Amino acid sequence: MALVSPVSWFSNQKALKWLALSVIAAGLLLAGSGICINHPIENTGWMVFSWLLTFLWFFLLIRFKILSGPNRVFFLLGTIVALNLLAQSTGREQSPLVLAVFLLMGIASWEGDAKYGFWVAILFSLLEAFYPQEDYSLQRHSNLVLYLRWATFLVSAFFLARVVKTRKEKEQLDHHLESLKNEAVQLASDAEPSSFNVPKDKLLMEEGRLSARMGTVMELEESLTRQLTLFQKTLPVHTAVFFLLTTVGEKKALRLRAFSSESDSVASDVTILPGETLIGLAAKEGRKVLLNQMPVESAKALPYYLKPSTVGSFLAYPIYLDQAQSDPRLGGESELVGVLVLDHPGEEYFSEPQIGLVERFGKLLADTIHGARVMHFSKTKTRNLHALYEVSHSFSTLLEMGPVLETALKTAKEISPCDSAYIALVEGDGKKFRIIGRWDKVAAREKADFLEDDLAAWVLENKRPIRYTRGQKDKSLLAFSKKEGMLGSTQSFLLTPLLVGEDVLGVIRLNSQTQDAYQEYDQDVLMTLGNQTAMALKNAWNVQDIQDMATRDGLTGVYNHRYFQEKLGEELAKAERYNKDLSLALLDVDHFKKFNDSYGHQEGDKVLKIVSQIIQNTIRNKVDTVARYGGEEFAIVLPEADGNVGRELADRVRKNIESHLFENNGKTLYRVTVSIGVASYPFDAREQKSLIQLADKALYQCKADGRNCVRKFTAQD
Repeated sequence: MALVSPVSWFSNQKALKWLALSVIAAGLLLAGSGICINHPIENTGWMVFSWLLTFLWFFLLIRFKILSGPNRVFFLLGTIVALNLLAQSTGREQSPLVLAVFLLMGIASWEGDAKYGFWVAILFSLLEAFYPQEDYSLQRHSNLVLYLRWATFLVSAFFLARVVKTRKEKEQLDHHLESLKNEAVQLASDAEPSSFNVPKDKLLMEEGRLSARMGTVMELEESLTRQLTLFQKTLPVHTAVFFLLTTVGEKKALRLRAFSSESDSVASDVTILPGETLIGLAAKEGRKVLLNQMPVESAKALPYYLKPSTVGSFLAYPIYLDQAQSDPRLGGESELVGVLVLDHPGEEYFSEPQIGLVERFGKLLADTIHGARVMHFSKTKTRNLHALYEVSHSFSTLLEMGPVLETALKTAKEISPCDSAYIALVEGDGKKFRIIGRWDKVAAREKADFLEDDLAAWVLENKRPIRYTRGQKDKSLLAFSKKEGMLGSTQSFLLTPLLVGEDVLGVIRLNSQTQDAYQEYDQDVLMTLGNQTAMALKNAWNVQDIQDMATRDGLTGVYNHRYFQEKLGEELAKAERYNKDLSLALLDVDHFKKFNDSYGHQEGDKVLKIVSQIIQNTIRNKVDTVARYGGEEFAIVLPEADGNVGRELADRVRKNIESHLFENNGKTLYRVTVSIGVASYPFDAREQKSLIQLADKALYQCKADGRNCVRKFTAQD
């Protein structure tokens, strides 16, 4: 049998913990028994030695921050036991060393945690309770003294806990405030051009500038948290964390600024230098770090968890602003702004589809950060306008295009006088602007659908605002001024493009029947609104794209299998609640494998796309739901349709597919047929799983009958 060397044994952490526990247990038994040698108090040498030993140990606890280290509980228990033994040996309840308990309570609370003060008071009191007294009268007197002392211990521990809690909260607030100030200064340097370094005046006092910057940083955190929450549930992952690249002191560092997790042990603030841990490595090398089989030791070392968490798959993805969004001072190079970190308890979780979603979401985060910079610059110039603050706050919560446009149009007509206003967005080939939202003080008889062609061309070419009044002699607008007849009763208008980088998303336009209605100040305000609206629209479109990627089939564009299961469950619940019918149709393309073998997989993909389009064109719009069930199979959910209605609609789908002529390379024409099985609720089945099984059974019966037909499930099948 091999011998274990003392060095290797003591290097084992578990062995050290067991040894410490054994020593503490022995000390507790010895202290609790009260049988220690009771040196009289007059023994001055032992008393002085005990005091020196106690104060030396307390100094070491503070100097090396032992009570804030990983094994603080063992050291605290050992200290209590040792102090009790020294008190027993220097006079028991009459020992002056009892006063050191108050000092230990303060050190434990201040250096460790507020609850540690209570632990010292309670455990020391319990050990004192076991002191034996031979004389009964002395015992009664001793008990009274002990009770008073215990009460003093507990009251002192309570006040210590309150003081320590207040102190730690103040430290956290000071730390957070300091980090916000640092990030606000960096945000200003990133967002404000050098030309904006104007002298201080009543509107631009340094305190006001800093306050505006810090407000933008806090709004950025809220926006990032909302987006992480959406993405964490959409993918889904266990934890999603975003580290923002910022400046701490004179160094660049990654600071945790937003997270969403199913765990309750995620740290609220963590700072990592580039190159440190896997997260810092992703930032330093500018590439994603993917571990689909996360080692246990690496999982324990993840800095954003307060305690070890089970992580099987890990992804750290650097986030960059693209060249169009980067600061011109950077020479057009991409700028690293942070690192997105995702983890999942299962192994091999991050496949290509998930990584594709992460890439899209990374662009959304980059757009959000860029939007924060633009928003800050706009607020610094126009923060005295309450309307812009309100719309900025609203945009941070709006993730759909409709509400964004409605809010922008409402704010546009409030911040500047106008008789009409509209928002137009680019469509088609990118040369036309369709009017999506409008407001008129007086209802107009004729309403245009598009922005004037000459005006659209000018905006696309110049990408800057237009402040125009009738009779204006601006050479840059000379071509447009020759067509003033098209203005009608409008005497002046103000227009600003909705820009993201160099891309024009649309325009906001205000019209007035008063000449010179708009000044440079109005132009600046509308530009600010335009920038905010453009970023809000881009965010809304990115969110919609991510949701579509999570719910849509990449080939056909119809819903995927997961969404189908969720939708069918929702519709079944509605049918049960309101006592309605529901039918489910499962469709299979006949002989699809042979078709692929004959014509190739590319032609097969084209067939699936066209079949899905025919199904969507045939079913009831905004009522029925079509999804790709898998391979060449499709599922159609038909709410409020009994078995007969479901079979009729399925047969209509079959006929429309059969009648469609497919073209191969512009020469060969061929037809495709499908088989469809139908089952209904509640006549055939009342549960989701059973309904799918019965529709599938009807589909196989259809194939058995020769294909190219519709079969409704019957009890005889």
